[in-house]
Amino acid sequence: MQTSIANDMMSATEVEKLPPPIETQSGSFVYYSKISANGSRLYSRRLAKEANSEQVLIDSGMLAAQHNCEIKNVLVSDNHRYIGCMVTNNDGPHTETCDLMIYLVEDTGSAKHVETLKDVFNFVFGTDDKLLYTVLNDKLRAHQICCHQIGTPQQTDTDIFTENDDECFVDITRTKDAKFIIINSSTLDSSEVRVLAINDIIPKKAGKLNTKLLRSRQRGVEYFIDHYGEEFVILTNSPLDDSLSDLKDQTLPFRLMKAPSKCPESNNWRELLSVASDEKIEDVEIFRDYIMITVKRQGHPAVIVHDRVANTNAELQLPNKGNCVVRPGSNPQFNTSIARLSFSSPVHMDSVIEYDLKTLKARKQWASVPLHINPDEYIVHREYVANSNISIPMTFIHHKSVELGHG
Repeated sequence: MQTSIANDMMSATEVEKLPPPIETQSGSFVYYSKISANGSRLYSRRLAKEANSEQVLIDSGMLAAQHNCEIKNVLVSDNHRYIGCMVTNNDGPHTETCDLMIYLVEDTGSAKHVETLKDVFNFVFGTDDKLLYTVLNDKLRAHQICCHQIGTPQQTDTDIFTENDDECFVDITRTKDAKFIIINSSTLDSSEVRVLAINDIIPKKAGKLNTKLLRSRQRGVEYFIDHYGEEFVILTNSPLDDSLSDLKDQTLPFRLMKAPSKCPESNNWRELLSVASDEKIEDVEIFRDYIMITVKRQGHPAVIVHDRVANTNAELQLPNKGNCVVRPGSNPQFNTSIARLSFSSPVHMDSVIEYDLKTLKARKQWASVPLHINPDEYIVHREYVANSNISIPMTFIHHKSVELGHG
């Protein structure tokens, strides 16, 4: 009986089609991953101008067979010569860290393993043959960032940054335009961000690299950054005048700010885009000519598109008239106007819709719906129920044949 129920549930949630792999163009190559016929994940690339030029760089199944490990993350260097592959050892004890296997991509497109870094928690590539990675302390918190030059012993790696506060967790990312490294030292309710220009990454035997602190830590204040052109974009809930010393018991709305690349400190932050008083910013996605801002408006999702060139704002038309849950999809490409959003509704499972931010129109949609339910036969709508001085949003779903009464 349990098997029968499980099969019925699986059948009810089967989908007709899935979106194609997300492709990211870097230079003359397009990178993507896909599932092979035998179930392994293939990390591949092709020439942007030649659709039939595929090269399989990493085969997860082959890697597992050779090293008995599982892939967690794969990144490619900007010069396309190196691949960093974070793996966990299936035979060893469970740990929070990984081995970072580094591969050299040969002219034929095959990848040759050249070295392995031990006890790495996260990493990003700098330029050419340099990468940066985080290290855990004895409390299993990432507290240190090291710089490694491929081909040199790991013991000689340079300490870029060390966080001495045990309450903090250090993470490392890159801005979407690949111009800066972001060092975020955060707690549960605060953040402190430093940036390092990628062109300034030069491993040294002694001394720290030149990082810039955007805003000193303040309890209750968080901020997240990205970069394009000659300015940083900052999403923050910081107070307007920095006069409040402790915001732990207060909730301030997030604002979208900007700051010059050369002097990004908080005293140079200026408002980039404001939202209405009934809107709450939930996410920001940066593209070369656009900023995509996901907001909540009286419980409804909305997506605002800021045209950086024209300095105008517009809004995307969401599926189901906005009666859905919306969140940004994976959008790693910077030089594009194409963006993906994920959405779900009472009649859709996790689905994907692709927009052109230039035209504000949906290009493609991959709606994941149960095979035995036709969403067109149902109505999803929202009503507001008055309660004292507030209105409570309620979502209703019913078949089109049902006539709702109003009492």
